[in-house]
Amino acid sequence: MHILGPGSLGLLWAARLQLAGIDYRLIVRNQQQLESWQRRDNQLLFNDGSQRHALTLALETAAHDTPIKQLIVATKAHTALAAVQLLQPRLAPASDILMLQNGLGAQQAVARACPGQRLYAASVTDGAWQPAPGELVWAGRGRTTLGPLSADTDSPAWLQTLPPALFDWHWQNPIMPTLWRKLAINCAINPFTLIYDCCNGEVPERAGAWLTACLTELEQLLRQQGIDDDLTGIVHQVIRNTATNSSSMRQDLHAGRRTEIDYILGYACRQARHDGLPVPALERLLQSAQICLQQHQLPTD
Repeated sequence: MHILGPGSLGLLWAARLQLAGIDYRLIVRNQQQLESWQRRDNQLLFNDGSQRHALTLALETAAHDTPIKQLIVATKAHTALAAVQLLQPRLAPASDILMLQNGLGAQQAVARACPGQRLYAASVTDGAWQPAPGELVWAGRGRTTLGPLSADTDSPAWLQTLPPALFDWHWQNPIMPTLWRKLAINCAINPFTLIYDCCNGEVPERAGAWLTACLTELEQLLRQQGIDDDLTGIVHQVIRNTATNSSSMRQDLHAGRRTEIDYILGYACRQARHDGLPVPALERLLQSAQICLQQHQLPTD
């Protein structure tokens, strides 16, 4: 099994596979990143929430020549396509590709680029962060809900080899409604935390009626996708449950990293335009988020 991307989520997969005794390779960005790990003897200090583990990771670069049968793509959405394309010569016929990206758009782009592979997409609720290079904390145990991106197919056999104690996964076919719900929740919270530079719990007070208008438009957009949910209730519950959390978009802003705004709110606005659905509150939110990013000299897409 190959994991693409040594960020928090990629490292979490690698650590759990190693603890489960399942053979894997974690693919890092380039030779320089590989050498950086090698200077630390490929060591990862993994805190699973109850115990600390000293793990020696199995690492390689995209230039390695081992065929890939299962690929877990744990990169950011905006780098996923280019990263997978680098690995295309190594992909075995009809290999499995599991996309773990936030938002929508990256999954479809990889599916178009890899028509001979089986594409799966996931919604992940695990929380993991890196307090320092070579360290990982599994801060919140969540669930991975996954399913086929388009074709009606059974779950791949390798999923059954993942021990439930380390991998809480749920097969969902079709998966798109799950991905759309998560996208809508992120649209309603993350951009506001970016604009107001606040934790999730402060969004209702800071955004006020603007949040209400966005939720109304997002519910209309979900109905266009065949999803009739009480999004308002769901979003406010998520805000209460994660009140002290800093969204990934806000964390990217503080770290000077490119955000995934274009794959979350940008995707929603493009879909609304395609459907002929007016969403002025969401369009205003997108424009305000882009202005905020410009002010911090970060990409707006």
